[in-house]
Amino acid sequence: MLRESWHQFVREKETRRASRERMPNEGDRSKQLNTSWMAAVWVAMGGACGSVVRYGVGRLCSWCLPNASSVLGTGLVNLAGSFLLGMVVASFPANPKPSVGVMFLGVGFCGGLTTFSTLAMELADLMHQRRFLGLIGYGAGSLSLGLLAFLAGLWIASKS
Repeated sequence: MLRESWHQFVREKETRRASRERMPNEGDRSKQLNTSWMAAVWVAMGGACGSVVRYGVGRLCSWCLPNASSVLGTGLVNLAGSFLLGMVVASFPANPKPSVGVMFLGVGFCGGLTTFSTLAMELADLMHQRRFLGLIGYGAGSLSLGLLAFLAGLWIASKS
C-alpha cells in the first residue's frame, strides 16, 4: 500500500508540474495573483505557528533536560515535521492549485517547525569539535529517520 501511495504521489506531482508550466491567459492572471497572495498568507500563518512550536520544544527540552544538547530538540522537531508532512501529502488530493490545508500545514507549519539550518550548524559544530563519529551518526541518522518518519506518516494517513 505504501508503494502504491508513493507512486500515486509522484504521478500527481508530475501532473501538477505540467499544469503549472502552461501559460495562463490574461483573465487567469489576476485570479492567479489573488490566489498567490492568499496562499502566501496561509503559508506565513502556518510558518509562524510551526516556528513557535519549534521554539517551545527547544525550551521544553532544555528545561526538562538541562544537560542535554540542542540536538535533542532539533531532532524531535525534524522527525515530527517529517511525519506530519507525510500525513499532509497523503491526506490532501493532488491539485494544481494547492488547498489551504496544504499551504498552512505542509508548506507553512512543517516548514516553520523543521529546521535544516540548525541541523547543518550542529553538524558543523560536531565537525569543528572533531567528533566525527557523532557527525556521521547524527547526519545519517537525521536523514534516514526523517525519511522513515515521512514514509510512516504517508502510510498511516493512507490507511485512514
